[in-house]
Amino acid sequence: MKSFLLTLAGVFALALPIAHAQSAGQTINWDASTFGANKYSVKADGIDSATVSVTIKNMYYGNMPDLPVTLTSSRGDMDEIVPLTPTTNSSGRASFLIRSLRNGTSTLTAVVNGQTFPNKTISIGFQAGLSLQLPVGSLIKIPDDNNVQTLSDTAVYYYASNGKRYVFPNEKTYFTWYGDFNNVQVIPIDQMALVPIGGNVTYRPASKLVKFQTDPKVYLPTKGGILRWAQTEDIVQNWFGPNWNKQVDDISEAFYVNYKFGDPIAGPYDVSLQVIRDTASTVNENLGLGRP
Repeated sequence: MKSFLLTLAGVFALALPIAHAQSAGQTINWDASTFGANKYSVKADGIDSATVSVTIKNMYYGNMPDLPVTLTSSRGDMDEIVPLTPTTNSSGRASFLIRSLRNGTSTLTAVVNGQTFPNKTISIGFQAGLSLQLPVGSLIKIPDDNNVQTLSDTAVYYYASNGKRYVFPNEKTYFTWYGDFNNVQVIPIDQMALVPIGGNVTYRPASKLVKFQTDPKVYLPTKGGILRWAQTEDIVQNWFGPNWNKQVDDISEAFYVNYKFGDPIAGPYDVSLQVIRDTASTVNENLGLGRP
């Protein structure tokens, strides 16, 4: 009996500190915890940034490490939030960078271990960025310089929800998305310079068939610039009819890097063109940025 009691006492001696530590670890002292930034005014150039920190204390004013923290902006994907330490470190601190290409004020909310930081948000003001009010999906170009030797003034860009511009590499690509140039807006060069280049626009999904000049394979463009090889002529005939070859565009090898390759298509009924088209009805969706 004595041996059993000693053993039982030892169990309690081990269990009590663990229970105490768990209790302290799960109880956040919100009054002692902090949520702030190193600055509250940031240039909206996508480079300047503020560092946002969340420091969590327990009921004994001790640091609380290993807690997951998320930071969200009231402006959604208009702002870029970069986790530096998304889990509290030994000092109980998590930190993030926030930057943007859009003027305006962002209200930030922190969630710690599934709990919203109570009665506390912070506001970051973004300024000195693009002054034009460009809706997502705007088609933009710079003014014509009246010099036939230059081409930069002919480029048309798509303004995406991430604040970047994506260039149509040629008219063939452009006309898979639009029927004319009527909605292209001319903006000053100094304003265009404030919009960083995001990359090239790729073919609209299932709009055409494409091939590279030195590759005999014919591909179907799908969402995100992913090309799927149509392995037989029966497949493309089923999609585009007996004159399917008139629906094939050559892509210059210069744009090879803009595309990726998906699974080959073995049969005419393996995919639905309409389903593929419905995956991205806008350039923004095709870029993986959601419906504007």
